Order: sequence, then C-alpha cells, then structure tokens
Amino acid sequence: MVVDPVCQKEVDEKSAPGGKARFRGEVYYFCDKSCRAAFQRSPQKYLPNKGEEKELNYDPRMFLGDM
Repeated sequence: MVVDPVCQKEVDEKSAPGGKARFRGEVYYFCDKSCRAAFQRSPQKYLPNKGEEKELNYDPRMFLGDM
C-alpha cells in the first residue's frame, strides 16, 4: 500500500482506482481521477520539501504525465 499524495488515503499500487502518474522520476498512485487531476495541476503543492530549493513557478513540461 502507498499513500495518495493529495488526500492521504491508502491506495493499493497494483490496482489504484485513480491511476498513476510520474513526476520527477517518481511514481505516484491515486484513489480517484480527481486526486490525480489535482496533482497534475500543481504537484509541488502535494509533495514534501526534501530540502530542495522551492520552485517559484511550476512548468508543466517538467511533469511527465500519465503512465
């Protein structure tokens, strides 16, 4: 089980109802399509800051999209 980064619900990565998406080399799984859509609009809002410099502007070209 993994955690949906948007709503924090547990999701089975083998059968994620909302699908999955890749962002910056990592795969994220979602409980439904609305959570995936929210993540795609603004992924940095839902990801923890891992000591990286915070981005001022989100460039959608950095998002690799659905898998």
